[in-house]
Amino acid sequence: MKFLCIEDHPLVQLGMKMVLAESYPRAGITEAETFQAALAVLEQERFDLAVLDIDIPGGENVRMMKLMREKQPGLPILIHSAFDEKVYALPYLQAGADGFISKQAPQEEFVAAVRAILDHGRYVSYEVQQIFLSSVTDVSGRTTGGNPIVSLSPRERRVMQLMTEGKWTKEIAAIMNLKENTISTYKRRIYDKMEVKDPIELSKKIALFR
Repeated sequence: MKFLCIEDHPLVQLGMKMVLAESYPRAGITEAETFQAALAVLEQERFDLAVLDIDIPGGENVRMMKLMREKQPGLPILIHSAFDEKVYALPYLQAGADGFISKQAPQEEFVAAVRAILDHGRYVSYEVQQIFLSSVTDVSGRTTGGNPIVSLSPRERRVMQLMTEGKWTKEIAAIMNLKENTISTYKRRIYDKMEVKDPIELSKKIALFR
């Protein structure tokens, strides 16, 4: 059994290694602190599971699954993220991830997610399952209880995440290395797609899908 942990926070990395070593004592665990390092490792070795932090330095959003599987076809991938799973799980699962688990999840849930994927299954939390159910279509093709979050682009979701953290336009622009007017454009699109007028209404709308 071989695991690839793609994570740049030392404490989180250490915690994952301890949990995996406890559950799989004979497993080999390789670490990568950047996405480029992970791709380089995948060129040299094969793994039974990759645990990926989507906020990894050098990361390329939802394209990362495709790029990793170009190095190892069929590689099982579990997303392990501090980002709001109710916003980010769906697009990453749609892009090919086998599971998504929050960094706030308890150790037992992390182990359950790993085991489910190694058993050729998939894993999401109960809350994310409910979002999936609210986004399915009926036989006439209409969405039932449609979740507007799924209509956002990856960058729009990132902007929305930063907005919910209380970041101002200037701060978001600096974090994403974009111009302020570009961020303002993203914010207008978010408001339109989410059908809200301001950050307060946006927070309330997001809460409906939690």
